[in-house]
Amino acid sequence: MSTIAITQSAYIQLIERCQQELPREACGVLTGTAATQGIPAIVTHVHAITNIHEDPFRSFRFHPGEWVSVYYDMQKNRQTLVGFFHSHPTSSVTPSKRDWLGLPASEEQASYWIISMADGPVPVVQPYRHAGQTFCPLTLMFA
Repeated sequence: MSTIAITQSAYIQLIERCQQELPREACGVLTGTAATQGIPAIVTHVHAITNIHEDPFRSFRFHPGEWVSVYYDMQKNRQTLVGFFHSHPTSSVTPSKRDWLGLPASEEQASYWIISMADGPVPVVQPYRHAGQTFCPLTLMFA
């Protein structure tokens, strides 16, 4: 599916989290409902995870304990992993080689979201689907 959706409240949480972490890269997990026949996945919750990368201004790495905790809470609350996110404080939404390294291994259905904070007060949000050795952009809509 080439479209993905997010609720207004989850979108606001996502942007606020990225703004709070400036000038560091924010990162975390997006949960909600999985895509079904003709209906896109919907992000309903944002789960921030501490960025423990040694250079958090240009890269990200999930705190392992927090990632495990979010994963178990997601299962306990019967939520589906919809995707992972991280921000680019000073660059565009174009995925970098560093982005590949920061992402945890996951199932093929997970989306990868980059939020660029480079243009000041108006962030750019771009979700992607990982396909082989590339990121394919997804169309974002509000649920």
